[in-house]
Amino acid sequence: MYKWQEPFECINLKGFPDERGTLFEVLRFKDQSIPGKGQIYAFSIRSGKRRGDHYHLKKQEWFTCAYGEVEMFLKFKDIKKRIRVSASEPKLVYVAPGTYHSVTNRKRIPAIMISYSSTQHNPKDNDTFKYDSLYERNA
Repeated sequence: MYKWQEPFECINLKGFPDERGTLFEVLRFKDQSIPGKGQIYAFSIRSGKRRGDHYHLKKQEWFTCAYGEVEMFLKFKDIKKRIRVSASEPKLVYVAPGTYHSVTNRKRIPAIMISYSSTQHNPKDNDTFKYDSLYERNA
């Protein structure tokens, strides 16, 4: 059974290229010990834009980049890390509860991200909390 490292972790994903393109397996629920009662969603980030800037108290999330390239900024207490995630070098980034995270597209083309959340979004029980730090916002 795989044990994800708290408060965050990044693992490389194996690509299977051929003349048509490249396939990579993002989530292997059983092999990677990922809870299976959440939701999968995709989002885009335009050039020069940033998304996220929040944390969750209960929710775990896993992110990968399906198109383009982004920089993820992760912070938990005094631990800070920047991770480059791209479709050409696929990675899976785990974000534990309490970890502030943001995703920035510094490239000229849009980026498309795919994410899995361990719980489905419930507007009546919001688990998304904005993180307001001038330093990280300008980082």
